[in-house]
Amino acid sequence: MDDDQPSLLRRVIAVAVLVVVAVIALRLAIGFVAGLLSALLWIVTIVALVVAFFWARSQLKKPRGRKRERERERTVDEPTRTRAVGPPAEDPVAAEMRKITEQLRDQGRM
Repeated sequence: MDDDQPSLLRRVIAVAVLVVVAVIALRLAIGFVAGLLSALLWIVTIVALVVAFFWARSQLKKPRGRKRERERERTVDEPTRTRAVGPPAEDPVAAEMRKITEQLRDQGRM
Protein backbone atom coordinates (compact mmCIF):
# COMPACT_ATOMS: atom_id res chain seq x y z
CA MET A 1 0.00 0.00 0.00
CA ASP A 2 1.04 3.53 -0.66
CA ASP A 3 1.53 5.61 2.51
CA ASP A 4 0.99 8.93 0.70
CA GLN A 5 -2.77 8.41 0.39
CA PRO A 6 -5.02 8.42 3.48
CA SER A 7 -6.95 5.30 4.28
CA LEU A 8 -10.52 4.75 3.18
CA LEU A 9 -11.75 5.20 6.76
CA ARG A 10 -10.13 8.60 7.00
CA ARG A 11 -11.73 9.65 3.71
CA VAL A 12 -15.18 8.59 4.93
CA ILE A 13 -14.69 10.48 8.20
CA ALA A 14 -13.51 13.58 6.28
CA VAL A 15 -16.59 13.46 4.03
CA ALA A 16 -18.85 13.05 7.09
CA VAL A 17 -17.19 16.03 8.80
CA LEU A 18 -17.66 18.14 5.67
CA VAL A 19 -21.35 17.13 5.47
CA VAL A 20 -21.90 18.00 9.16
CA VAL A 21 -20.12 21.36 8.73
CA ALA A 22 -22.20 22.13 5.62
CA VAL A 23 -25.46 21.23 7.38
CA ILE A 24 -24.59 23.39 10.41
CA ALA A 25 -23.52 26.29 8.18
CA LEU A 26 -26.75 26.00 6.17
CA ARG A 27 -28.87 25.95 9.33
CA LEU A 28 -27.04 29.02 10.66
CA ALA A 29 -27.54 30.87 7.38
CA ILE A 30 -31.24 29.98 7.24
CA GLY A 31 -31.64 30.95 10.92
CA PHE A 32 -29.93 34.28 10.29
CA VAL A 33 -32.18 35.09 7.32
CA ALA A 34 -35.27 33.99 9.26
CA GLY A 35 -34.16 36.16 12.18
CA LEU A 36 -33.76 39.17 9.91
CA LEU A 37 -37.18 38.59 8.38
CA SER A 38 -38.71 38.17 11.82
CA ALA A 39 -37.07 41.39 13.04
CA LEU A 40 -38.27 43.22 9.94
CA LEU A 41 -41.80 41.92 10.48
CA TRP A 42 -41.77 43.14 14.09
CA ILE A 43 -40.50 46.56 13.03
CA VAL A 44 -43.28 46.85 10.43
CA THR A 45 -45.82 45.76 13.04
CA ILE A 46 -44.62 48.33 15.56
CA VAL A 47 -44.67 51.11 12.95
CA ALA A 48 -48.21 50.13 11.94
CA LEU A 49 -49.32 50.20 15.58
CA VAL A 50 -47.81 53.66 16.12
CA VAL A 51 -49.47 54.99 12.95
CA ALA A 52 -52.81 53.47 14.00
CA PHE A 53 -52.47 55.04 17.46
CA PHE A 54 -51.86 58.55 16.08
CA TRP A 55 -54.64 58.19 13.49
CA ALA A 56 -57.16 57.13 16.14
CA ARG A 57 -56.03 59.92 18.46
CA SER A 58 -56.43 62.51 15.71
CA GLN A 59 -59.91 61.20 14.94
CA LEU A 60 -60.94 61.58 18.57
CA LYS A 61 -59.49 65.10 18.84
CA LYS A 62 -61.07 66.33 15.60
CA PRO A 63 -63.94 68.79 15.78
CA ARG A 64 -67.31 67.22 15.44
CA GLY A 65 -67.22 67.57 11.69
CA ARG A 66 -68.87 69.65 9.02
CA LYS A 67 -72.13 67.69 9.14
CA ARG A 68 -72.71 68.51 12.80
CA GLU A 69 -71.73 72.14 12.19
CA ARG A 70 -74.44 72.32 9.53
CA GLU A 71 -76.92 70.81 11.97
CA ARG A 72 -75.96 73.45 14.53
CA GLU A 73 -76.43 76.20 11.93
CA ARG A 74 -79.88 74.83 11.15
CA THR A 75 -80.90 74.83 14.80
CA VAL A 76 -79.65 78.43 15.14
CA ASP A 77 -81.63 79.46 12.05
CA GLU A 78 -84.75 77.51 12.96
CA PRO A 79 -86.25 80.10 15.32
CA THR A 80 -86.30 82.63 12.47
CA ARG A 81 -88.03 80.09 10.27
CA THR A 82 -90.58 79.07 12.86
CA ARG A 83 -91.77 82.57 13.75
CA ALA A 84 -95.40 83.37 13.33
CA VAL A 85 -96.21 84.51 9.85
CA GLY A 86 -96.99 88.21 9.84
CA PRO A 87 -97.35 90.80 7.16
CA PRO A 88 -94.50 90.77 4.69
CA ALA A 89 -91.71 93.22 5.37
CA GLU A 90 -91.69 96.33 3.21
CA ASP A 91 -89.51 96.16 0.16
CA PRO A 92 -86.47 98.41 0.77
CA VAL A 93 -86.46 99.61 -2.83
CA ALA A 94 -90.12 100.58 -2.66
CA ALA A 95 -89.54 102.39 0.65
CA GLU A 96 -86.65 104.41 -0.82
CA MET A 97 -88.70 105.27 -3.91
CA ARG A 98 -91.52 106.50 -1.65
CA LYS A 99 -89.07 108.76 0.24
CA ILE A 100 -87.68 110.19 -2.99
CA THR A 101 -91.19 110.82 -4.30
CA GLU A 102 -92.12 112.63 -1.08
CA GLN A 103 -89.00 114.78 -1.30
CA LEU A 104 -89.79 115.70 -4.88
CA ARG A 105 -93.36 116.67 -3.88
CA ASP A 106 -92.02 118.80 -1.04
CA GLN A 107 -89.77 120.60 -3.52
CA GLY A 108 -92.66 121.10 -5.91
CA ARG A 109 -91.20 119.13 -8.72
CA MET A 110 -94.02 116.67 -8.90
